[in-house]
Amino acid sequence: MMLRTGLCLIVGFGLICAGASGLSISSNELAGLRFDITEDVSDDQAGNNFAVYGLGHAISDGFLYVVVQTDLPQAGLANHDSYGYNLLSPGDLYVNVGGTFQNGGGSSYGIATTTHGNIVPQAYGNQSWTQVQAGNLYSNATFADGTFENYQDARPNFDVDDGDGDNLLNSYPTLIRFGTEVGGDVSGVDYSTSASGPGEFDIFYKVRLASLGIVDGVNVQLFWAMECGNDGAEHFLQTKPVIPEPTTVALLTAGISAMAVRGRNNKSV
Repeated sequence: MMLRTGLCLIVGFGLICAGASGLSISSNELAGLRFDITEDVSDDQAGNNFAVYGLGHAISDGFLYVVVQTDLPQAGLANHDSYGYNLLSPGDLYVNVGGTFQNGGGSSYGIATTTHGNIVPQAYGNQSWTQVQAGNLYSNATFADGTFENYQDARPNFDVDDGDGDNLLNSYPTLIRFGTEVGGDVSGVDYSTSASGPGEFDIFYKVRLASLGIVDGVNVQLFWAMECGNDGAEHFLQTKPVIPEPTTVALLTAGISAMAVRGRNNKSV
C-alpha cells in the first residue's frame, strides 16, 4: 500500500445504485470534497472483480467522508469461498479510533454497507449475528474474518498485512458480527458507478465525527475488504487540533483582559 501523492478531487458522479441507505449523500456535497486516498498498488487482484484499488477520507463540516474504490458490485458476486458458499458480498467499513485491528487498542466502529442478507453463518458455527441496517453506525463493533483462508498463504508478502503471521488464516475485518447501533447518529452509505478512480464502483460513507468519539489529534484507522477477504485496503488519518477562529480568539483575549482589569480595580478599593 502507498499514499497517493496529492489529493483526489471528486468532480462528477454516475448513477447512484438502488439500495443505498442511511443519511442521504448528495452528489453536490461530494463534488466539493478532496479525498486523501491510500492506493492498493499491489497486483493481487488486478483485473479481478474482487479488486480494491484505494481507500481514502475527507473531513467537512463535522463529518468524516470515506471512499472505497473497488470492482465488487453492490449485489456481490457468485463465487465459492472455502465454505462452499456461492455469493460473496461487499464488506462493512471498519473504523478504529486510537488503535488498529492488527495490534488492538482503540475503539472499534463499523458502518454497515448492506443488511447482510447473504452472510455465511456456517463459517462461524451457529453463533448469532447483530441484525444491521445499511448505512447505520455501530459501536463496540466485532467483525467477522474473511472466509477465504488460503489468501494469505498464497500471497504472504502483500499488503495489507493482517498482523497474525502466515497461519493460513485471513484475519481481515469484513462484516459486522456484533455491535451496538449508535442512537441518534447521522450516517449513511451510497454505492455509485466510479468517477474518482480505477475501480468500477465508488462506495461513499458519511458519519458525524462526534458519533465516533473523535477528539483532536487522535489517530484513526480505516479498513475495508469484501466478505471473502480476497483484497483489502487500509488508510490512516489523524484528526487535526481545532484552531479557533480569529474572532473567537479576539473575544477570548478581550474577556481575559477585562477580567484582569476588574481584578486590579478590586484590589485598589
